[in-house]
Amino acid sequence: MVKRNSLLASVCATILIAGSPVLSEAQSTKILEEYFAVIQSSEIVLEVGDKEDNSKSTQWNNITLKGDEGKMQIAIPWIKVSKKLLGGFEMTYAQKVEGAFQSPDPKYLEPIRFVVENKGMVVEIDGDEDAREYISSFDEIAFNTLENNVINISAKLTDGTSTQIMKKTGDIVSSSGHFDVKTMMIDYGLEIDGNKMTSTTTMNDFTSKFNVLFSNQYDPDKPLASFDPSRDMFFEYSISSGVSHANVGSALGPVEVDASFGSGSGFFGLKGSVATLSGSTNDISYNMAATAMGMPPMQFSLTDAAVNIEVPLDNLDESKPAGYKITINGLALSDQVWAMFDPKALLPRDEISLDIDLTASLRWLKPLADIDVSDNNQTPPFEVESAKINALNMKIAGAELQTSGEVSVDNSQFPPVPDGTVNISLKGAFGLLNKLTELGMVPAQNAMMIQGMSGAFFKPAGDGEDDLISVITMTKDGHISANGTPLK
Repeated sequence: MVKRNSLLASVCATILIAGSPVLSEAQSTKILEEYFAVIQSSEIVLEVGDKEDNSKSTQWNNITLKGDEGKMQIAIPWIKVSKKLLGGFEMTYAQKVEGAFQSPDPKYLEPIRFVVENKGMVVEIDGDEDAREYISSFDEIAFNTLENNVINISAKLTDGTSTQIMKKTGDIVSSSGHFDVKTMMIDYGLEIDGNKMTSTTTMNDFTSKFNVLFSNQYDPDKPLASFDPSRDMFFEYSISSGVSHANVGSALGPVEVDASFGSGSGFFGLKGSVATLSGSTNDISYNMAATAMGMPPMQFSLTDAAVNIEVPLDNLDESKPAGYKITINGLALSDQVWAMFDPKALLPRDEISLDIDLTASLRWLKPLADIDVSDNNQTPPFEVESAKINALNMKIAGAELQTSGEVSVDNSQFPPVPDGTVNISLKGAFGLLNKLTELGMVPAQNAMMIQGMSGAFFKPAGDGEDDLISVITMTKDGHISANGTPLK
């Protein structure tokens, strides 16, 4: 099996070679030495065939990078750093770089060979020692796997620019800057036991900012031992639009899916000891065709979708806010999709929306470095001191749910005891339940039981029998009630 750190090392090495380089000192030989020193910090072994040192340039030839005991290799014919007439340095290298890495399961898949080619690549080097700046531009960078009957991957970046600043502090090297391309195209193909899948995606106006850390202290057996949550690292991006096409083979015939999407953005990283994963996309649409399977074309679209997850890390002395939010607006299903489960058109075919917004006050019980990720039986290394439902809302098929509330948590006993109130509003639920029963999706006896039990949790809101509310109250002594009626 390929180790995760070897895959990360090969990816980092390929990016550094193909695009925005790294490191330090106002001498061409020193720049090359430190450039490859960073790559080697990712557990990669460097071999150089020969070196040509001149008064104004240094060129290394027949360079080989090996990682994970030779399971990953990259061959670079040559790379050169030259001093410019007006100051600063320039890096150039072979237009074609070849490599290979061991497949995840060598019993069934041979090593995957690949080639990276560039056109119009220019890399200017400036800045001071231990704070070197690399400014790159290229017409095209292409990645392609070679001669493989199982998996094929190709990617192409066009009209790209990047700025990268490398800083070294102790055994930590940080790489920060931006990377922008006009178009990014990714093709993927997979064939196993005669079953084929292909996918093509194109993204336009891809822009990104990043801050990445490299360290030679990483231990794959203890991945959190060297992790320092106080060190910021992140990757964020935005795109203007994109399209994709996927084809999946099956015994009954192919399934084709076409998608398009408008502007979008994303963020993944760590800032101020808070881990964040967020993203949003606008104007999404999908079209699916499986005519050989006897299914009609189907479509669905979204006005926008977004997710945001925030978790504080390593806060042992006091609790800090964590959050989970996901929204889906304007989800519209085509008549063909509705007809699959509602052929009588009994359900209102309105747009569907979802809004989940939860926050909590969280405290870690031990440092991340002390957590054994391989121990599946350990108790949770953190505790929640309070939680708040800012929104738990949904609109679908004529029914609407709205929820809010706030509770504190007593962690002095196990299981922890909540203390607080949750408010629920439910409109159109009985109407939806009756229609689902008529469609045969809910058995009649189950529907009757649900309606009968609803009286224990809900009461009429005053706007009709299909407009219900509930106030769920939890107390420190462990009691739970709904609208004043004890449940526990």
